[in-house]
Amino acid sequence: MIIDLLYWLVWALVLGAIIGALGIVGVVIWGITENISAKKKPKPPPVEFFPKGKIKRVAIIGGGSSGIAAAKEAIQAGFDVVIYEQTSEIGGNWVYKEEEAHSSVYKTTFINTSRQLMCYSDFPMPEDLPTYPHHKQIVRYFNDYAKHFGVSEKIKFNRQVVDVSLEGKDQWRVQSAPSTGVPLYLQEQPPVPDEDELFDAIMVCNGHHSVPKWPAPFEGQDKFKGLIMHSHNYKDPTTGYNFHDKRVVVLGIGNSGVDIANELSRCAKQVYLSTRSGAWVFPKYLGGKALDHALTPSRFELLVVPNKLLENYITPWVLKRAVEGHQGTMASWGLDPKCEPHQMHPTISHELLHRIGTGTIRVKPNIVRFSENHVHFDDGTQVRADAVILCTGYNLSFPFFKPDLLKVVNNYVEGGLYKMMFPINLPRTLAIIALIQPLGAIMPIAEMQGRVASALWSGQVGLPSVEDMRQDIAMHNEKLHRRYLKRDRHTIQVDFFAYMDELAEIIGVVPSLFKNWKVWKPLLFGPIWPCQYRLEGPGAWAGAEEAMHKAYAQISERPEKEASSYWLDEEEENEKSGGKGKLEMKEKSGQQKKDE
Repeated sequence: MIIDLLYWLVWALVLGAIIGALGIVGVVIWGITENISAKKKPKPPPVEFFPKGKIKRVAIIGGGSSGIAAAKEAIQAGFDVVIYEQTSEIGGNWVYKEEEAHSSVYKTTFINTSRQLMCYSDFPMPEDLPTYPHHKQIVRYFNDYAKHFGVSEKIKFNRQVVDVSLEGKDQWRVQSAPSTGVPLYLQEQPPVPDEDELFDAIMVCNGHHSVPKWPAPFEGQDKFKGLIMHSHNYKDPTTGYNFHDKRVVVLGIGNSGVDIANELSRCAKQVYLSTRSGAWVFPKYLGGKALDHALTPSRFELLVVPNKLLENYITPWVLKRAVEGHQGTMASWGLDPKCEPHQMHPTISHELLHRIGTGTIRVKPNIVRFSENHVHFDDGTQVRADAVILCTGYNLSFPFFKPDLLKVVNNYVEGGLYKMMFPINLPRTLAIIALIQPLGAIMPIAEMQGRVASALWSGQVGLPSVEDMRQDIAMHNEKLHRRYLKRDRHTIQVDFFAYMDELAEIIGVVPSLFKNWKVWKPLLFGPIWPCQYRLEGPGAWAGAEEAMHKAYAQISERPEKEASSYWLDEEEENEKSGGKGKLEMKEKSGQQKKDE
């Protein structure tokens, strides 16, 4: 009797295993078929082309991380490039400045995406940098990049673009003036331009973290005796205002709000973190891997799993289990997010939950009103406060365009942007670069956008009809509305890997597994490395394969035992290296010169 039961039990297990295996094979076949069919769907034919040689001069507005990448691509395409940078340095808001008017990182900022996925595609970051470098290391990397590719010499520093206008149908007039040190949007009267130049095309790279977004005044806000400031003006715990031993309310639970709350919780008497929507807080490491290495889908997953199944079911489930399995439910920490983890921009912090656990940060719901010395919340509670920091994001702004030319309404460019780049109502000689908020790093995307614009203007590729572009914009917006929580910050949201492939397909640089079989393992099973878009096609780089192997080998590496000296000022490094001076980027990263 027992033997018979065991016999049938074994057969049941075998049958279950066979059915399960067949089910998995079926899903894989379905996924491959579905995804290949999606790839083979006819694309709108390109009908807008620029004759070769028509575009000669290109203006780049902004010398930050996006501007230098776009400029590098335009230079390599053979254009005469002029870059306008309103400060005296390369790097944009990555350059720390104590002046409140300057939009910059705060003093202790470290990146929250790994260096392997944040770097430009043909210029890896030095291998001795930590996984999450400090902002000084990042700025030095930008400067080495600009120097290596001849971008630095094209920059007009301390030049503020005052006005950009169409000159006829084919050219752009750019008027600029010496920089006043004050952003254009804060000036009652714009400076009088002393330079006036014509260009055939423009890339706008002024970023979207310069004009702080203030919420509508709260009831009683004018009676509050303490400090109310925007995170835009926060630099460190003592610059501008001494937060030591103060009671501080931080409104907003995005990455800036959480970083500031964490920092102040070490010196303030008490920090209260106020949020209306809660948050999914991801740690910087999962299973010994950097977060974006652990959770970014690989090409194998994108190939074998049906896209709708991956996007709507598997990704939300994986993200939720990864977070809750590592640190418990968000509700148990008082965060109680109002949506699923894939429906909002992630908040990344390895420290927040620890600070909540120690009581140095207390989570509160949304602010409803102020009184003289107190902040009141929508659950009926109140706290005594000395200062309130509003971490409420930024408004999209193009202060050098007149509203009848380019207008922003509710954080959305009126008319829409084709592929988040080209204003549909203006000539395609205008490209907006890096007006995106990716689930991933922004620098490789800005570089890819620069490649697309340069390929278009040099006559290598074309764009579809206006009607087809409008349909593409409508589909993109509908997808955003269907997936994300309704917030202004989500109007420019993109998925890193999907968007990069969209742009790469336009210029023919999506990597083929058959052509690149030497890197099949990192290509199939690693994250979507930026360097994979240099394996083939226009702009291919001879060092791409080596960069792929190195990046893949570093996935499970722990932070270095000895900190890199790459962040040091040149004088400090000279002292440390015995007067040898700073290492060239080529020596530090094994950089191979890009094929001409």
